[in-house]
Amino acid sequence: MCFPRLFSGKSGGYFASIMVLLSFLVAAVNYFGLGDGPRHEVLWQWLPDMALRANLSVGFYLDQLSSLMTLIITGIGFLIHLYSVSYMSHDAKFGRFFAFLNFFVSMMLILVLADSYPLMFVGWEGVGTASFLLIGFWFAGRGEAKDAASFAAANTEGINNSNAARKAFIMNRIGDLGFMLGMFLLFKLFGTVSIPELMQNPILGAASAGQQVVLGGTLANGIELVCLFLLVGAIGKSGQLPLTTWLPDAMAGPTPVSALIHAATMVTAGVYLIARSHFLFDLAPHASTWVAWVGGLTALYGALSALNQSDIKKILAFSTVSQLGYMFMAVGLHAYSAGVFHLLTHAFFKALLFLAAGAVIHALHEEQDVRKMGGMHKFMPFTHIVSLMGVLAICGIPIWSGFFSKDAILAAAYTTNPALYVIGLGVALLTAFYMGRWYFLVWRGEYRGHVAHPHDADMLMKVPLGILAAGATLIGLLNIPAFLGGGHAFDNFLGRAIPVHAHEIAHSTELLLTVLAVLAGVAGLGWAYWEHKGRHLFNGPLGQTSAHALYLQELYDGLVGNPSRAVASGLDTVDRGVDSALSGVARNTSASGGLFTLWQNGFVRAYAVSMLLGTALIIGYWAVKTIGSGL
Repeated sequence: MCFPRLFSGKSGGYFASIMVLLSFLVAAVNYFGLGDGPRHEVLWQWLPDMALRANLSVGFYLDQLSSLMTLIITGIGFLIHLYSVSYMSHDAKFGRFFAFLNFFVSMMLILVLADSYPLMFVGWEGVGTASFLLIGFWFAGRGEAKDAASFAAANTEGINNSNAARKAFIMNRIGDLGFMLGMFLLFKLFGTVSIPELMQNPILGAASAGQQVVLGGTLANGIELVCLFLLVGAIGKSGQLPLTTWLPDAMAGPTPVSALIHAATMVTAGVYLIARSHFLFDLAPHASTWVAWVGGLTALYGALSALNQSDIKKILAFSTVSQLGYMFMAVGLHAYSAGVFHLLTHAFFKALLFLAAGAVIHALHEEQDVRKMGGMHKFMPFTHIVSLMGVLAICGIPIWSGFFSKDAILAAAYTTNPALYVIGLGVALLTAFYMGRWYFLVWRGEYRGHVAHPHDADMLMKVPLGILAAGATLIGLLNIPAFLGGGHAFDNFLGRAIPVHAHEIAHSTELLLTVLAVLAGVAGLGWAYWEHKGRHLFNGPLGQTSAHALYLQELYDGLVGNPSRAVASGLDTVDRGVDSALSGVARNTSASGGLFTLWQNGFVRAYAVSMLLGTALIIGYWAVKTIGSGL
């Protein structure tokens, strides 16, 4: 972007990818060299002797949680970069795209490594800016306009893309306000916003260690309020109810952007914020309950909205909304390890599904309607196999990764809040249905596309897809539960940084819960097959409601959008009227002034004539007055 002549062709994409790969290698070295204790490095003082004598530094804090996040961001991010070299190769703004991708990754790294909430907020806002640039990347539409029709189509696409970018940016500002209020109140209560210092606070540290802490009314209420404010920030960034409508519209960006935002970076920031702030939420039972219920209801909303979508990427987008709801439900129940583990597995299978969808879109010349696909397994056998692995993972089918992470969340809900467990189990059924429908409509049946000979992805796209498919299949083995002969290795690893809060449950009960979850997944896939054969859902009331995402956007338009636009239109009319009236006064004034400008022309002879005429008028006036007084 800065040196377009230096990075011509695909070289800019390769350079950007190598930079992220090097970042991944650094993250891996730090991960293996971490040991049991965290590492905290202060680079410089940011605002010394300010903010009520509190020194605010720029520093990075690395423990098991932040180290895991750096591996996800750089590892998945590198694969998406590599895939994008091929996917975006014909785009006129190829170099700019990779500059934005690198900016996105760098801001996300600042977010997860920050040693204080203000520095985290810098990364938080940087990620929001990068998402605005990437979602609206095709702000002028795609391709060259060859005639009036293609020009109009490109213009409409560009407007929609720009609106989606602005929508994401504006809705996130609501959440950002909550983040700032929580940060300011946190400083008011404890006199610091440094994460290591807060962890070492006697009260907060005791709670994190699992000790019983008795708080005074003012402090207890203050911590509850801080956590509620932080929850608002997390809701905005992670697209949870009620600030969820921006996330499906973020599909306006190129498909690799969808994978990066939905899988490895931005939308998981809210989950990370709550897990990172566990020392606060452990002392805020009411706020934690809000987190869990927001997550549960969002998981249900996302699943219901995904049932009858027709856009290949929007099905996955609403799926992300739903899976993030699972993560929120887990961290709200203080099952932090389960939530973060699902974040990890989701990063693999959701990036895989988005990139596979991008390969299909690429092969069908930008077609995204699943009703115009079908039978793609004959043309794209490799992408078909890896897509099937992603579907099995998100549906929680053994031995794929989603089976392990989703079951851990359901087990935590069962022991803590049975109502949320029922919602979670129902969402598991719905997830298997809409992902089964996605699979059957795209890959099975008769081909309904308009491209004569679709082709499979090239090697630059296949390599990331293959690695992600392997991860989606095997990464769940990192946390095999005890009743299956495992040792909860991931829980033990993450427990060095944040409390795991493992819920005691009998092995027989856990086995029963696992069987129920697997049956829900299998039943959902069977339902999808039955619906695909008979097309029972498309025209029903449930189908229409799902296709409109439960009419949430229409509700917002009716309550907020349309009234706001009407007020703005009225003010614009008044402004134009006032401007017209003032313009009339200005024209009249300038017209009369124009007569004088003819005389005030800058020529000395004109001014001499003016003086002569003025003198003559004065003498004439004096003469007339003298003669009149003599008579």
